[in-house]
Amino acid sequence: MTYSLSTPFSEYLQIEQSKYPELTFDDIQKLKESLEDDENLPPISDKKYLAFLHSCNFDIELAKKTIQRCYRFHFRIPQIFCELDPLTDDIESSYNCLSIGQMPTINTDKNDRVLYIMFQDPDHEMFEYLSLFKYLIMWMNYTLLKYGTCEGMIIVIDSKGLNWHHIVKLPIGIAGKMLKFMEVGLPVRLKAVHVLNAGPAMQMIMKMVTRFANQELLEKITLHPVGSDDIFNYISRDELPAEIGGSGKSHSFFNDELYNDLIDIRDDFLEQNEILNNQMIYMNQRLKKDDE
Repeated sequence: MTYSLSTPFSEYLQIEQSKYPELTFDDIQKLKESLEDDENLPPISDKKYLAFLHSCNFDIELAKKTIQRCYRFHFRIPQIFCELDPLTDDIESSYNCLSIGQMPTINTDKNDRVLYIMFQDPDHEMFEYLSLFKYLIMWMNYTLLKYGTCEGMIIVIDSKGLNWHHIVKLPIGIAGKMLKFMEVGLPVRLKAVHVLNAGPAMQMIMKMVTRFANQELLEKITLHPVGSDDIFNYISRDELPAEIGGSGKSHSFFNDELYNDLIDIRDDFLEQNEILNNQMIYMNQRLKKDDE
């Protein structure tokens, strides 16, 4: 089954425990209690606490630190985390420029979950990194809400069409912070990133990534040469779209599906925006008071 926004936590927990018996209500409560005095954190849902505990392999202390780091990045780059809305012009532009779709794995099981990304239109004037980052954060929240936890998230990027026009638009400071967020703040288990058709432009981006990313994250990234089909040594053809030799539907089908699914849960994104922005106001007021 899949979840809805209205699925009560008791039901959500019961199904997640059928996948991972290590997820206990007592541990979730201990995690919540360990953070109840942290005034830098916004209200966090029980489902999100569960996700962090799972992403940290049920280590309560590591989950606590990961939550604190996660929201630290939320407030360091609020233009990404605090402005999520699938109906804004920039997200619509990203939807038309890129194809971003979740592949049809058995999402309610423990199977790895695959996100596929490619250009629909390589026009660099349509492409914006901030919109892509927002899209990925919305997908991550969506997949946890709808399908719960899984063994690992795998991102497959077909970089065909990428060129230096795209590279010069990269906001280095924000991109560096996003890489650090991926290292220490994710509420999911990132298993691998596969980059297909990795030509000179992708090699240039990887040089930039190497400046900021730690070795653990770099080891999760695999570059596949232009024209190579060795991605199928890692991922089943059933889990990839027809355009790259998979046996799935067209990438455009999955792009449309995810975009519409994000719109369906727009209210949740708007609610989270309000919670996070209120928390930032509170933190700023506290800082001003401390400075007086």
